[in-house]
Amino acid sequence: MDLTTSSKPTLHVFHQEGGWHWGITVERTAGSGRKVVAYSDDGFDSEEEAREDGEYVLRSEDWRSQQSFSRSERRQNYS
Repeated sequence: MDLTTSSKPTLHVFHQEGGWHWGITVERTAGSGRKVVAYSDDGFDSEEEAREDGEYVLRSEDWRSQQSFSRSERRQNYS
C-alpha cells in the first residue's frame, strides 16, 4: 500500500492487556475496512498518556516509514 496517497490516518486509543495503547489506521485501497499502519509496542499508564504519544507520532508522520514504536524511541524526541 502506498501510504503517501492513502486516506487520512485515524488515531485509535484503547485498553489492552493491562495498559493503554494507540494505533494508527488508514482505509484499505482494495476491499473494505481499515489497515493498521502503526502501533505502540508499550502500554501506557493512562489513556491521556497513550493519546499524547499517538498524536505525536501522527503529527510527526514517522508512521509512514515505521510500523511499531517503543516508548523510548519517542520520548527522546519530545520537546
